Amino acid sequence: MTDALIIEHLKNSRYSRVVEGLYGAFPPIRKFIRNNSGSAEDAKDIFQDALVILYGKVRANNYEIKAPLKTYLFAVAKNCWFQELRRRNKLPATELNNEIEVEFQDNNDEGRLSQATTAFKMLGEKCRELLTLFYFRKKSFKDIAAELSFSDEAVAKNQKYRCLQKAKENFITLSQTEAYGK
Repeated sequence: MTDALIIEHLKNSRYSRVVEGLYGAFPPIRKFIRNNSGSAEDAKDIFQDALVILYGKVRANNYEIKAPLKTYLFAVAKNCWFQELRRRNKLPATELNNEIEVEFQDNNDEGRLSQATTAFKMLGEKCRELLTLFYFRKKSFKDIAAELSFSDEAVAKNQKYRCLQKAKENFITLSQTEAYGK
């Protein structure tokens, strides 16, 4: 089944056909998660999460075919799994550059590092400070809330998510700009 047909099935709510078409993406995701402190059950959960994210993007008309769907799903699942490991405190905080990297972009690591750094610098001062406190200084959300004058930890956590999403958007925009010759 082609990616275009899978997307068409998603748009028309034909979910059983979608799962059929994308099931081939599950074995590599399962292998990745099992090799990174996860269980087969974790892999199923993460695969479902990745499908939900893909569904949301397609339904909102935010998904453009730039990579095979299976590659996209793997990248989404990988990011979801790293998020879960961080939540479980099993993954050391990694550099922001690794967090905002997109799996299916070109394989030029130096270029991606430069784009990630630029994407980070494009953020507002408060976002840069928040992400630095969280990823590099490994501060808790409680400490971040106090230091940045947020009302509580939940606000700090939500703001971190928004800042990270903005950094990802910046990174993707930079990647697309470079891919299309500026």
